[in-house]
Amino acid sequence: MNKKMKEIYAKIQKLNDLANEYFGNGDIENAEKTIEQIEALEKEYVVAEKLYNREKGKITEEDINNSLAEKKANGFAVIAKLMKGKALTDAENAIVVEGEPAESGTNYLIPEDVRTEIRELRRTYKSAKELVNVIPVTSLSGSTNFETEDDGFLEDFEDGAAIGESANPKFGKQPWAIKWKGKLIYISNIILGNEKASLLSYLDKWFVRKAIRTENRDIFATLKKDKTAVQLQGLDALKKHITKEIDPSCLVDGVIVTNQTGFALMDEEKDNNGRGMLQPNPMNATEKMFQSLPIKVFADKELPNIEDGKAPMFVGSTKAGCDFMEREDLQFAVSEHFAFNKNQTTMRVMEGYDVVHADKEAYTYISYESKEVVPQA
Repeated sequence: MNKKMKEIYAKIQKLNDLANEYFGNGDIENAEKTIEQIEALEKEYVVAEKLYNREKGKITEEDINNSLAEKKANGFAVIAKLMKGKALTDAENAIVVEGEPAESGTNYLIPEDVRTEIRELRRTYKSAKELVNVIPVTSLSGSTNFETEDDGFLEDFEDGAAIGESANPKFGKQPWAIKWKGKLIYISNIILGNEKASLLSYLDKWFVRKAIRTENRDIFATLKKDKTAVQLQGLDALKKHITKEIDPSCLVDGVIVTNQTGFALMDEEKDNNGRGMLQPNPMNATEKMFQSLPIKVFADKELPNIEDGKAPMFVGSTKAGCDFMEREDLQFAVSEHFAFNKNQTTMRVMEGYDVVHADKEAYTYISYESKEVVPQA
């Protein structure tokens, strides 16, 4: 850093402190004017840095231009600029892609770097998507095919001969249509400093948590759809059901999905020696298992009890039983006029998916309750 760069940097620091002071005192107009001065100095600093590096011969002009393009083409900065109605650079325009047509305004695809951060945020919440078969799609509708009976074998044939066709393969077809889910997020017009931290905070609070909660609701509703709950009391009855009623092939990736109430009922049951009947999961220290099936526990408010003392439970291959058709691209739109009576810009974030049944026989829906205790004579 040379003398000129140090002078510009010092000015930026002073103005940044001044902008924060204005903002803290509620002087929005002067805060915005100060930010404009900061942005002008930042551009001046980039030019000074470019000249300094050229003089020292450290990097080529191409390297500098590529570096500047990478710095400017930041998804969070792009969204912040769109919210403020500011012009984008060529590099920033290159990462702005229009999404599905909307009746009001233009939808844009969330930039890839922002989408990556959103995926990381999702990891902090318990998602039921891990229980089902997630299929990325690019169209808005279609159908999936699955074999309803898989009792056949490979066909014998001689080398060079045609392979014979199966006698009577049976397939099911399940239509699907993408449904859009969205949320309006009201964001302060003054985003000082780190746009990434500011926008991620809004997205986490107002979109990511609600998106996962909505997805979980729709997945559980689909798993219950057109299924009659089998009444079971206690782990002995559950063990017998798993052994006799569920196809062993559906236990390879099988799970037991229940709520807090169901897990508590399972965990409190003891064998004849007074020991718990659930085993620790060697692959995940936070989970327990029963009959070699990992137990996935969700909150009662997400997966409510069927009735008092009777907990819901899905046992078997929920991945084979349910498909989650997902439009991978998140979309957003912004409006500075929607909340015109406030110093806020409205951001609309949307995702699209459909949840449909596949092989409904691959798992069982169970109404689980405590083992009936027979009083001693």
